[in-house]
Amino acid sequence: MRSLKKIENEMPSIQKFKNEIKGMKIVSFLGGREVRKQFQDVQKQFNNLLMQIELFNERFSDKGWIVYDSISLTLIEKANQVYDEKGIEEAEKVLTTYYSTEIEKNLFMLKNCEELALRYNLILRAFEDHKEGRYHASIPVFLMIIDGAVNDYTKRKGFFAEDTDVSAWDCLVGCSDGLAKLKNIYCQRRKKTNIEMIDVPYRNGILHGRDLNYDNILVSSKCLVLIFAIHDWMMNKKNEEIRKDNFQKDQEVPTWNELAKKLQKNNEDKITIKEWKPRKVIIGKDIPESGEYEEYDSYDYVKKVIKVFECWSKQNYGRLSILLKDLFRYEQSEKVRPKLCRELFQNKALISYKLLEVEERAISLRRVLIEVEWETNGKSKVGELEFGLVYQRGDGQGLIPDDENGDWIIKPWKVQALYQI
Repeated sequence: MRSLKKIENEMPSIQKFKNEIKGMKIVSFLGGREVRKQFQDVQKQFNNLLMQIELFNERFSDKGWIVYDSISLTLIEKANQVYDEKGIEEAEKVLTTYYSTEIEKNLFMLKNCEELALRYNLILRAFEDHKEGRYHASIPVFLMIIDGAVNDYTKRKGFFAEDTDVSAWDCLVGCSDGLAKLKNIYCQRRKKTNIEMIDVPYRNGILHGRDLNYDNILVSSKCLVLIFAIHDWMMNKKNEEIRKDNFQKDQEVPTWNELAKKLQKNNEDKITIKEWKPRKVIIGKDIPESGEYEEYDSYDYVKKVIKVFECWSKQNYGRLSILLKDLFRYEQSEKVRPKLCRELFQNKALISYKLLEVEERAISLRRVLIEVEWETNGKSKVGELEFGLVYQRGDGQGLIPDDENGDWIIKPWKVQALYQI
């Protein structure tokens, strides 16, 4: 298939994974029925992912909808399903509904990007206009946010400038059917005044007063898609060299001795995983609802979360930025992260916290839900923070707990409450 082939050619990580699957296929026949089934499930999921991306881009990209790296796969599948059953117009209603309601819970992630964080309050106001149907107001502001953020990042020109390069290595948004395609569509010249309704955000026509009938949910929603797409582009571009280096290291061929040790370790890990049973953690019985660090000695991953609140309370932003490093992963320089952490927490005086739920989901995955109260500008705020905890190596490779090369790493799953205004 044409676009699938294009994605494979443009994304080395997909090529690498396809090659790994070929190798897994051979090994799976030696591992028995259960191993073969696991392999088939992985292969099926991967092929479905590529198929859904392919179909979505082929069907919707000409109309201003693209797959970007942080997009919801569920949304892609739903849009494709409705397209098959009811056609393009009904499928676009699925997309506009999502970008008017469900996308709100993801707006906080835009603060991970410095250039968009500067404009975050403006983004929230424009989204409020969008949500309430005031598209005449939301669309121009969205377009100005996009242009200004890209201008800040490139330090030369905005997104809509003719020679602005929006490519990026090994990411969906950087493919030729990604951000570059939207740029070419939205930058079309609009030389004549037009009173007919448009359904894509022609930047020049809207901001220069030529496209007068622009204020509709389609145009506003596609502006939001573009904001999330440039967020993913800038984030991927900022760590492009690091990603390339890591990819190159992964390509190095191991020795036979290394392969033998790895195989032995994999067999040992399989036994450990098979024998592992999750503990049911009862708060107030097994562990205190709100206790001291030492009271959680049997639950190392909970101790990691408790340490977050100790550092928050003591305003130790350096240590806090390390514990919550995934919250500030958009910033490559570790020296800058404490500053970003300070900006987020310095006006939030911690009052109290209590554990609500602790769940051992898998051998290397935990979930912790906490209710937190803090004071901001003399007002008390209460919110729930949900963290995932993954046991992994420094390079992100997942490990079995108690492996001396690993540690519990906090993943900020739902932390929107921290960005309350």
